[in-house]
Formats: sequence, structure tokens, C-alpha cells
Amino acid sequence: MTAKTKNPVDKLWRVIMYPLGSASSNMHNILFMGFFMVFATEALKLNPVTTGLILTGARMLNALMDPIVGTIIDKTETKFGKFRPFLVGGSIIMNISLFMIFQLSFDIPHNFQLIWVLLFYASWDIGYSMMTTVNKSALAIITKNPKHRPVSGIAGGVYSTLIQMLLMVGTIPLLTMNGGLGSEAGWRIVSTLVIILNLVLLGLALIAISAKDKPEFFGVGGQSKEKVKIKDYFAVIKSNRPLQMLMLSASSNKLADTVDSAALVYFYMYAVKNVSLQPIVSGFSTPVALLGAFIAGWVAIRFGLKKAFVYGAWTNLIISGLLLLFRPFDFVPVFILLMSLNMLCRRLTAQNVDPMIADIVDYHAHKTGKFIPGIIASSFSFIDKFISSFAGTIVGVLMGLAGYSAGAEPTTALFLTSLFIYLGFPILGDLISVIAMKFYKIDKEIYKEMYGESSEKPASVLEVEAKA
Repeated sequence: MTAKTKNPVDKLWRVIMYPLGSASSNMHNILFMGFFMVFATEALKLNPVTTGLILTGARMLNALMDPIVGTIIDKTETKFGKFRPFLVGGSIIMNISLFMIFQLSFDIPHNFQLIWVLLFYASWDIGYSMMTTVNKSALAIITKNPKHRPVSGIAGGVYSTLIQMLLMVGTIPLLTMNGGLGSEAGWRIVSTLVIILNLVLLGLALIAISAKDKPEFFGVGGQSKEKVKIKDYFAVIKSNRPLQMLMLSASSNKLADTVDSAALVYFYMYAVKNVSLQPIVSGFSTPVALLGAFIAGWVAIRFGLKKAFVYGAWTNLIISGLLLLFRPFDFVPVFILLMSLNMLCRRLTAQNVDPMIADIVDYHAHKTGKFIPGIIASSFSFIDKFISSFAGTIVGVLMGLAGYSAGAEPTTALFLTSLFIYLGFPILGDLISVIAMKFYKIDKEIYKEMYGESSEKPASVLEVEAKA
């Protein structure tokens, strides 16, 4: 296919808009990871250990769904494309499930609330798996230029930061204005806003991917359907060393991030001892995190995705260590500064994962001739979600052992436990990442093998690709 025929669809604005699909699913994920534990314990009065087990079981189900979804994606070819049916279907399932949990649970008799929440959390996970598998795999068709993929990471980092700010800064005040953490009206308002934003962001993502979700853009030589089976996952994971190392490092960070999200409110309640400080810190740190999205993208373009990931792991390890050692919670400016730097540097690892997965998809196609983005992405997601599925149980069990229950007064045990959970796990995750990335071998030489001269192209946001 000539450059002339491809120019109308190979525009960088698609690279920038495409991560809005991930943003739409992240709206839900941040709400669940950051506030479901609080919703279940404060609003529904469920036991924290039971709630933690719900989170673990649901995330394990989500992990088990990923290989099934990935296999179906690689076999799919419809008039609506390979990827778009899963984005739309996943969004519908997620929004219905969210409505059932956060809005109708209050109308269910207390003895049946646990079953109700379990049922719809499980269905939510199915929809989430459909969306995230596409979000992690379709970048491979949006652009083949490794200099442009970090630009997608920049956009994704900006969207992720803004969404996190919106929920982290806005949720607590909305709940407070409507009766507190157990407020029925407050949770209904929050969940309604999440559903609306999910649909708006999804619509924009569909516009970005529409012209590229066609067989001529699939893989090496434009092949479409692949004869793949569930058992192929084992062969792919076994043979693909970059995939193995990214699984290990990113899943370690994801476990830490998920633990942090679930323990966020408890950290401010019992370690910082000032819940009202949480939205203030998020408000100040968000502009810094937005700057971090651009810095992380620049570092990835200048030095490569791997080095950007490693730099992020080291800097966050140091910052988390400083917070743990010195605990400057009473020195608010210092606390805000360190928390802001943490959010900035976290972009180096978090936002570069999806571009690295796209590289791995092309690496596998280059080595084997098979374009299987669904299997590659869902293999990663399976391990990532399986490991991070223990986050809810970790937080629930540790907080339960420390004596937490709804409305519990501060104690030394709760102080130390919330401090360890929120700062200790990121340190461990970053250490694992630094070690694993030593064995991740996709570098400039591999780029030249896969893409030729296109691997040296600049990533100007004004540029239109001449080649896909």
C-alpha cells in the first residue's frame, strides 16, 4: 500500500486520541480501586476482610477472562472491525454493572447485599476485560513508528492524571456535601458522573480507531485472522523474553498501585491523620503530574521506553523511601512536594507500559510472522491482574488485623499498618522493576530490524506518517 493511500488515515491525532479508550475504562477502575473498599465498608457496612476478598476474587475472574477475550479478538473480523465491538460491548457491561452496585445496592436487603455486589462486580470485570485487552493491543495498528508510540503514552498520561485528579479531588467533597462517606445520594451522584464520562471518552476513542480497524493494517503484510487457541498463550509467554520481563516489572508496580488506591483513604485517616488533606494534595500534585506526562514522553522518545521505565522505578523508590523514613505529614508543603514528585515520576513507568506492549506485539510478529495482539496483550493482562488481584485482600486483611472497622478511632496499629501498606509496597515493586528491566532486550537495534528507517523518525505532533 502506497504512502499516498495511507496518508488520510495515518495521522498523529489518532495516536493522541486513541488513549481516550483507556481513559474511559480507567474512570471505572479508579472509582473501584480507590473507593470501593470505602463504599462497601462505610455505606453498605460490609466487613473489610470480606470486601478485600471480593476485590481479590473479582480481579482473579478478570484475569481469567483476559485470555478468552484475547483469543476471540485475534479470531475476530467484522464489518465493525476487530477491536471496536469489544470496546462498545465492554463499556455497556461496565456501566450497567456500576449502576447496579453503586446505585441499587442501597435498595437490596442487607442480608443479600453481599451476593448482589459479588454478582455485578463479576459482570463488571467481564466488561473491563473486554475494554482493557483492546486498549493494550490496538496501538500496534494505530502506528508502527516507535517514536510516535511514546506520544500515545504522553496523551494517556495526561488523560490518566486528569481523571485521577477529577475522582480523587472531587469524590470526597461530593460525598461530604451529601452526607459523608456512607451517603447514598453522594455515591449515586459520583457513579452517574463516571458513567457519563465513560461514554463521552469512548465515543472519541472510536473516532480515533475507526479508520485503522481494518484488515490491511493488521500485522505483518496485513494478515487478519489468526488460528489461535488458549494453549498458544503458554508458547508465547515461554518464548518471548521481553514480554516476561514486562509482566514481572509492570505487575509488581500494578500490585503496589492497586494496594495504594485501596488504602488511600485509610492512609490519610490513620497515618496522615487528616482526610481533608487528601483532595488538597491531589489538587496541588495534579499540575506536577501533568508536567510529568510530558517529561516521561520526552525521556521515552529521547532515551527509549526501557530507560524511561527504569528511571521512573529508581526515582519513585527514592521518593517513597524518603516519605517512609521522615514522615513529613505535619510539614504540609514538604509532604505536598514529595507526593507531587511521586506522581510526576510515576508517569515514567505507568504511561510507557502500553507503548511497550505495542513494541512486543511487533517484536513477536517480526520473530514468528504471527500478528496476535490479543494474545500478547491478554497474556500481559492476565499476569498483571492476577498478581494485583491480591491487593484488596492484602489491604482488607492487614487493616482488619490492625483493628479497623467502620468509624474506628486512630491507634498505633492502624498508623503503622496504613503507613506500611501505602509506602512499603511501592518500594518493593520498584526494586523488582529495576532488576527485571535488565533482561528486557528491545532496544534501538531491534527497532531497526523491525521498522528500518522509520525507527529514526521524529515525533513532532504536527507530523503525518508517510508509512504505517
